[in-house]
Amino acid sequence: MSWMILGIAGLFECVGAIGLKSSDGFRNRRWTVIFVLGMTVSMFLLAIAAKEIPIGTAYAVWTGIGAVGTALWGMHRFGESKSGRRIICLSLIVVGVIMLRATDTGLSSAVSSAAGG
Repeated sequence: MSWMILGIAGLFECVGAIGLKSSDGFRNRRWTVIFVLGMTVSMFLLAIAAKEIPIGTAYAVWTGIGAVGTALWGMHRFGESKSGRRIICLSLIVVGVIMLRATDTGLSSAVSSAAGG
């Protein structure tokens, strides 16, 4: 369940980043509110997920989801570069996130045991 919450937190980070870009330096109130709400929800969910997932892993996955999702949105909606090098770099982030998840199995129970929980 913590991993699902972390994934949703990453999606809300994308919403916040897109809101930041669209806010036009906080001159557009609607997008400024979307930015604040997106980042608030994102941080709240990250905090919940970090109760079970080590913070280093949770933060890396959260930023990875946010970075890749925001970059893809930028390519699709803002006409940002779709160069092969950029796609390869984003793919490496995705592979890193997947590998963190794959190698993290059982760590949450070890952390819980070490904390006395």
